[in-house]
Amino acid sequence: MLLAAAAAGLGPATGAAAAADGPAPPAVYLAEQLRENPVHLSDQLPRTNPLSARPAFAEAAKRTGVPTYVLVLPGSGAARDVGLLAAVHDRLGKDGLYVLLGEDGGSPRTETFGVDVPARDAAMATTFELPYDAGTLETFRHFVEVLRSGDAVRRAARGLAASRAGEEPDKLHTGRTDRENQGFLTGILLTGVPVFLVATGWYIRRLRGGKGPRLRLLVPVAAGAALVVGAGAPLVLDDTRSDADQPPTAADLRARTVRVAEGLRADPVYVDPLAAGLLSRTQLDRLRERVARLDVPVRVAVVPLVTADESAGDGARLAQRLHERLRGRLGKDGDGLYMIADASGNGELELVNHGARLDSAALQDATEDLRFGGDGTEDSAGEGLYQRLDSALRAVGRAPQAPPGRPYLEPPAADDAVTEDVLPSLYAGDFAPGLLMGVVGAAAAFGVTAAGLAAAGRIRSAIRPASAAARVSGADGPPPQLPARLPAGRLRRTARQELGALNDAFEAASDRLPDAVRAQVWDCLDAATLLLDQEGDNRVDAAADAPTLAAGLALIRTGRALLERGTGPPGRGTGHPARGAGPRARGTDRIRLCTLDPLHGPASATGRLKLPGETGAPRPRPLCADCRAALPTGGSPPARAAETVATRLLCLPVPGAARSAPYEPYHRLPGPLAAQGTGRSAELTADLIVRRVREQLGVH
Repeated sequence: MLLAAAAAGLGPATGAAAAADGPAPPAVYLAEQLRENPVHLSDQLPRTNPLSARPAFAEAAKRTGVPTYVLVLPGSGAARDVGLLAAVHDRLGKDGLYVLLGEDGGSPRTETFGVDVPARDAAMATTFELPYDAGTLETFRHFVEVLRSGDAVRRAARGLAASRAGEEPDKLHTGRTDRENQGFLTGILLTGVPVFLVATGWYIRRLRGGKGPRLRLLVPVAAGAALVVGAGAPLVLDDTRSDADQPPTAADLRARTVRVAEGLRADPVYVDPLAAGLLSRTQLDRLRERVARLDVPVRVAVVPLVTADESAGDGARLAQRLHERLRGRLGKDGDGLYMIADASGNGELELVNHGARLDSAALQDATEDLRFGGDGTEDSAGEGLYQRLDSALRAVGRAPQAPPGRPYLEPPAADDAVTEDVLPSLYAGDFAPGLLMGVVGAAAAFGVTAAGLAAAGRIRSAIRPASAAARVSGADGPPPQLPARLPAGRLRRTARQELGALNDAFEAASDRLPDAVRAQVWDCLDAATLLLDQEGDNRVDAAADAPTLAAGLALIRTGRALLERGTGPPGRGTGHPARGAGPRARGTDRIRLCTLDPLHGPASATGRLKLPGETGAPRPRPLCADCRAALPTGGSPPARAAETVATRLLCLPVPGAARSAPYEPYHRLPGPLAAQGTGRSAELTADLIVRRVREQLGVH
């Protein structure tokens, strides 16, 4: 950010020119700092990289095995200036490994002079191997570890390949949102597990006619489970901070304020050493002359403003700290108007009245347009900053006199730099709602479990003979029946299982299939794969919504039905279409799907019905055998047909809606299964879904 704007002061020739017309360029200042200590941390980053963390950086730097010079500077743009390290090396005149880091970690910038180490590969590997929440010290330590590993080149290539594939490393730290979720989960488990254990144990005993665990056993077990959850959660979820940054000391937090305040005591226009290239000597002299001609004391500070500084990037807060410092040293002479300019062309410019005899409201109105600059390009940064400062000083000269003023708006207090990264307790925040949801969830889980146990007892005898018969005949069973209201998770799991099964079956039977059937099955399988695996990682996409998953599963089941017909004896098939005549292999455009639920596969019959929201009389629709059998005959009341449609019509969650939102019929939702047209053109066919998928994904 700020050093990029001062790029004119980096090269050897331009640096000399800048020194002749203004303060020493940043490279000269940084070289002097490295001459005193090979690790330089800017005093402007106490929230993330306080000065007291320098020994930790120095310890890591010693492990590189070569002379190492480390700069940790404000502004993410500074860490990408390709000329800074070379310019610093030219001024310092010492060979070694030079590393430049920003305040938030990110990508290290490295240069080597006179040493042979794979620094750039190590930096690239570090960039790809660390998540976004890694701090600067963590980034540097990881860089050193990669550098010493002897495997930097391979790790850099592997990280680049993973990045191109869309893979990202897992987070290193627990954030505040994560902690809220952890507290919520802890509350759910703390009440849900004991309630579920007691209720389920009691029901099992009742189901078995009094045989099973008694309450005198269940209650202590439930209490023990609650104790394990309550005591174990803090041991497992033991993070106490949202990052690994070293907390700042009081000296760290006042270091920059003390330096700038001392600079303002000596000169009413203070320019930070890292911003020295923004204003020329001529411009500085003009600003000093204009300040001297004013009737009120004015102090101008051009400094970087970043969220990692002691004022959290707020110029008004910095002005307040500077005034308190100078007021404590100079008494009333510390009062005046403070102008804080961010060290970039389009950065913040704050005019804060701390005791100057000016009308703060009038001054605020007169300088409102000067608070932010133009486009912030390097060519316009310095000139834009000077023009804004000069215009602001002219506005001060024109402002009406008033009694000693106060800031037009008091700046809000910044987050405490020591405690802002401390995570709240697991037993705070969403923990209390979690306790309530635990009871609700336990009741729901118990209801499902009780229903499942009861149903299992009734059908156990029927399942065993059916399974034995299937093993004897060797026949494949139909695809599992799915409920008419399907959440995305159930769809995703089913699609993942059946897509893999269809892939395997097609590969095994491909050589035995007629050409026409092979092409049909391939069309369904190819379109389903394109739709469900858009990330190309051979897995059903985790972000796929319910309409997308349903369309893919409909194609999978259609392909399965076609495959069964192509490989089995006449009349044999899989799923719903096997029970009727079904469509023959005449191209996927003739394979109509069940109107009520496309997941039932190809239609084998027709029935007159009307979908919700349609007007007019019921009309013939393609249906699978089961749906046709469930549909009332012609003499039945229309209400019975509407009830059957409402019961069997596939309904899906609306993409992006809350979990509690009602489900909508599949044909009303956007996606490959959406209803279009009227009459025969509105019928859903396998070819129509395939074409829609390919058009949606741009595949021809």
